[in-house]
Amino acid sequence: MIIHLVVALVAGFLVRIVDWMEDVLKSKNPIKFVFAIAYGVLIGYIIGTATFSGIFLAALMAQVFARKIDTEAHEIGFLTALITLFFFPVPSLDFTLFMYFLVLAFLDEADFIGKLRPLTKYRPFLKVGALALVLIGRWDYFIGIMAFDIGYEIFPVLKKYIK
Repeated sequence: MIIHLVVALVAGFLVRIVDWMEDVLKSKNPIKFVFAIAYGVLIGYIIGTATFSGIFLAALMAQVFARKIDTEAHEIGFLTALITLFFFPVPSLDFTLFMYFLVLAFLDEADFIGKLRPLTKYRPFLKVGALALVLIGRWDYFIGIMAFDIGYEIFPVLKKYIK
């Protein structure tokens, strides 16, 4: 399980780098495609092998439904994740849990306004929903999504020191 958590952390970090290159830098640098392919392989690996794969598959699908895969680099990352799944056995998914996470991940992608605006920035739904499953002994979902999120959030901190 440790390897899956490390992979989730690195995937989150790489997704954030691509977000930064696309949204902030408006970069044309082709390295963003390499990072997108790398995070796609890592996310595909998680979906194909981890006990918490359903939360990552749901988050990936929510991106599609929310129309958040809106750059060429992220399209490549998404397609790479899907292609990577061909190299692993089809994961068994609990459909109810998958739908639960899909709804929560979609809510995280919503653009809230007014007093609810912090929900857009902090995207708490998937994390809180995963935390709730700790009550039934499924702590792996929470730890898995938090590893990804830590990787995602650590990039801006490290970026300050890489100049």
